[in-house]
This record gives sequence, C-alpha cells and structure tokens, in this order.
Amino acid sequence: RRLGKYVVVAPLGRGGSADVFRAEEEELGRSAVIKVMRADVKATPLRIERFLREAKLASRLDHPYAAHIYAFGAEPDGLLWIAMEHVRGTTLDDLLARRGPMPPALLAPLFERLCQVVHGAHELGIVHRDIKLANVMVLERSGQLLPKLLDFGIAKAATAAGPPRPGEPDTG
Repeated sequence: RRLGKYVVVAPLGRGGSADVFRAEEEELGRSAVIKVMRADVKATPLRIERFLREAKLASRLDHPYAAHIYAFGAEPDGLLWIAMEHVRGTTLDDLLARRGPMPPALLAPLFERLCQVVHGAHELGIVHRDIKLANVMVLERSGQLLPKLLDFGIAKAATAAGPPRPGEPDTG
C-alpha cells in the first residue's frame, strides 16, 4: 500500500493503538518507518487527536537523539499514519537483556545524551510522558552508544503553567 510518497514493505511490530511497518520512500530510496493507527482500535476523536498530536509535536523536535518525523497524513479511507526515520539499532531494554547491567562508563554518556533530547523537547514545550527502555533505540557508533528517543504517542504540549507535577492530575 502507498501512504503519501511511501510504499509499505513489511510489518515491524504492534503497539497499543498502532501498527508499525518498514516502508520505502521511492523518490529518495530511503528506508522509513510508518506508524499506522490500527483498524481494530476505535478511532475516537480523542485517539485521532492524540495520534495527530504525536506527529505534530514530534515533527517540531529536530534533535540528533530523537527519531525524525518525515511526514504524516490521513488517507481518504480514514487511515492515519506517521512516517519517520528508520533507526537501525536495538531498544535499550533488548540491549540490557542481552548484555546485562551497563558499566557506569557506558551508562553515563548514554544517559546524558538522553537527558539532552528530553531537555530539547522541554525547551519546545513538549513533554514526552512515556520514556521507558522500549522507547529508546541505541545505536553503536565508533565505540559509543547513542540514543534515539522514539514514540511521542502520549506526548503533550506543556501549558503556560508547565507540565503537571508528580501527584497532580493530568487533564490532557
């Protein structure tokens, strides 16, 4: 199937409300990942708004440690999709399961880089709200571990008053 200028190639996984596919942007010959709202998930106005909010918020974040959003759209049949950078790495939870506990000399720079992308998002008024090991891809380059923060699916824009404090209700 074609979504925008992307051709869906193969399934990669399934999340709470979306399926994830590998895709090709034919014009550039570039591999991408397409996140598609699942057909079996009732497309309530809140879910549609949340899906499109993810695309809009994440596309504002231009940071080397965040997966880049290339495009998003809604098809005539109602299918919602987001095309993003195809990050070739392993999730942090898989890396830890395979290697075991990380020595501080490896963990500290990785964690510092992850904090940089979260800080960059906060500077733009974006609160991720779902940072977990499975949402951090890790790439190994020249002996360094580099994070890529994924899945802004429940991100929200901070209000003028800022994000909710721990223990406060989140109304969004």
